[in-house]
Amino acid sequence: MRLAVAVAREHAERARRWLLREGLIDRDRRIVQKGGKVEIPVLRAPSSLPVPFSLLEQQKPSYAPPKLSFEQLKRELRSRVGEKAELLRGGWELIGDVLIINLPGELYPLRREIGEFLLDFHPRARSVVARRGIGEELRYPQAEVIAGDINTTTLHREHGCVFRLDPCRVMFSAGNIEERRRMAQLPCKGEVVLDMFAGVGQLSIPLAKHARPKEVLAIEKRPETYEFLEENIRLNRLQGIMRARRGDCLEVAPRDYANRIIMGYFFSPERFLPKALEALRGGEGVLHYHTLVAKEALEKEGEALLERITELGYRAAIEYRRLVKSYAPRRWHAVYDVTVG
Repeated sequence: MRLAVAVAREHAERARRWLLREGLIDRDRRIVQKGGKVEIPVLRAPSSLPVPFSLLEQQKPSYAPPKLSFEQLKRELRSRVGEKAELLRGGWELIGDVLIINLPGELYPLRREIGEFLLDFHPRARSVVARRGIGEELRYPQAEVIAGDINTTTLHREHGCVFRLDPCRVMFSAGNIEERRRMAQLPCKGEVVLDMFAGVGQLSIPLAKHARPKEVLAIEKRPETYEFLEENIRLNRLQGIMRARRGDCLEVAPRDYANRIIMGYFFSPERFLPKALEALRGGEGVLHYHTLVAKEALEKEGEALLERITELGYRAAIEYRRLVKSYAPRRWHAVYDVTVG
């Protein structure tokens, strides 16, 4: 039997996390929404759930695509480009139906051939994009469509959220998926939250949708990215608790405002630390501080961050730290949760 748990949309993420912890989710089928309910495929009937639910048998389940490995890709790509296929590193990212890959310079002359191969290889890909980096100041991707549809605006769904974006024009990393999931699980009930570098809402929308804050203000500087941010607030039906503000956070961030601040910009984030501290309500709260570190320096960089906050006249402690993902050789994207006050 192809069983599924049906829950109300507002309970879907909580039910999914519970079923995942219990090892009950059937990963061969997709989670789908039908008639105001969310159907979560399960391997067997759960004895209980922390939310109201019903059990049903799916007549026409939506199956997930077969799992594809990067090593499998390289093996099959050898038939096209020979041993140069081994030069590929870092895997791929699928954002909506846009497949993104990093191509080393030695393979760039073969990008069209590789792109067409990837388009055939991955059943969900509509476009294939070669990305070479991210511009630091405004986070503009350096990317090129190498196969498929040149219109790369797409809808990306995860954790019960939907993001409309163009990965050739705005930054969005599939590698940050666990951090976005963590934002949805934070204890934010009744809090006022400020996202100083919101992008398309990739961190603050999961928080706003699932963590039950009182209010979320998302600031974004780039006009193009800001348009996607506003649209994503509407798509996720968050207008009642979340609003966007365009501008440089150094100029438009409010003072004495937030209980919690997301600082998801890791290019010299220390420049923005004084402004973030000023934005904390009563000089107390939590900072989610993102930066780049050497892997072995995670603890040391945290100590330096605390010293800087102390120099600015505040008391602080690091409650959580982790490496989010590799960013460049010997450079890792890291996040620190800092309690101030």
